[in-house]
Amino acid sequence: VTGAPPWSQAWGWGSITSDNLEKSGSKIGQVNRQLRRSYDANFKMMVINEAESSNNCKAAVKYGVTECNVRRWRAQKDGLKNAHSQRKAFRGPQSGRFQELDRRVCAYVDEKRKDGMPISRAVIQLKAVEIARELNIPTAEFRASLGWWKRMMRRNGLTLRRRTSLAQRLPSDSGELLSFQRYIGNADQTPAFFDMPTPVTVHKKGEKSVIIKSTGNEKSRVTVMLACLADGTKLPPYVVLKRKTVPNEAMPAGIIVRAQEKGWMETELVVDWLKVVWGRRRGGLRKKRNMRILDAFLIIPGGMTSQLQVLDVVVNKPFKDNLPKKYTEWLLSGDHALTPTGEIQKPPVRLLCEWILHAWDAVSPKSIIHGFKKCCLSNALDGSEDDLLWEEPEDGSEE
Repeated sequence: VTGAPPWSQAWGWGSITSDNLEKSGSKIGQVNRQLRRSYDANFKMMVINEAESSNNCKAAVKYGVTECNVRRWRAQKDGLKNAHSQRKAFRGPQSGRFQELDRRVCAYVDEKRKDGMPISRAVIQLKAVEIARELNIPTAEFRASLGWWKRMMRRNGLTLRRRTSLAQRLPSDSGELLSFQRYIGNADQTPAFFDMPTPVTVHKKGEKSVIIKSTGNEKSRVTVMLACLADGTKLPPYVVLKRKTVPNEAMPAGIIVRAQEKGWMETELVVDWLKVVWGRRRGGLRKKRNMRILDAFLIIPGGMTSQLQVLDVVVNKPFKDNLPKKYTEWLLSGDHALTPTGEIQKPPVRLLCEWILHAWDAVSPKSIIHGFKKCCLSNALDGSEDDLLWEEPEDGSEE
């Protein structure tokens, strides 16, 4: 091949002589591999413009491509216009089996994301099932599976954004502290916020700003004292509000609410908790000797949480995972009051208490039992349960 067109030098072809082809084609099929090349969207648009101003044959000769390529690229013109100029593979958007369902799901996502609402995988799957019912799609044909969700996300240029956290490190002198094995209950304080915007949302790829709408009360919180026993029993949540008095509104059954000006679990409230929660647990009135594990710097040294704090090992994660779900459902429902400036008001105390109860109920008793054994707090002292330190719980609640 001699007399290569001028543009070939710019594209890195150079001139290819028959001698070069003869040498490069010494192996079977090597000639075709040597001549085969890919073209980016910018080059294809150059060919399309030439073909439209003259014809397909002249454009093919001028740019050294086959006429069938020119015809195919002209058919893909609209897609190539919107493609990245250096993109070389363009197969067009691949539609799913239920195109109307995909369209309505994406419209829902776009609508909620424009308002800054958080969208999770579960929200999309629930919405898809709802739309499928409206379109009379049989359940046997569409189940909003994880596979469908992944393909739908890929087809529509959607992705998830995540954040990470740092793990704790064990202190060097932790050996002696691990010898304690016979504890009955574990209690821990954890914050529950009125505003819990999820750090993960479905959003278009490539956009730099990912905004999630909230009520603007990310710092407003209550303190929740959670407690559980080695047999899997969960004691009533003890909520401390950051205010001087408890609201007059009726609180849901099964939760205890108190008020403290700074929202802290101070000494008086700890004594109150011992009376109304710990003292009223099953068997508590028998006055038998017992021990509680409280997460305080004088009782659990720094860095020992992963070995002694059952609630942090297996309980707090499912609790804190379920709490934002109820908040997100409430945010997406639109059933909330507005401030005079049109902003969403923070949820009422009673509603937050209901979410806390729901999240606490969702914690599996089996995971609590496993957590005590994993922390080596309730294992049989003969060593027969030592293997539980490395086994995962059956319900998969532990990460």
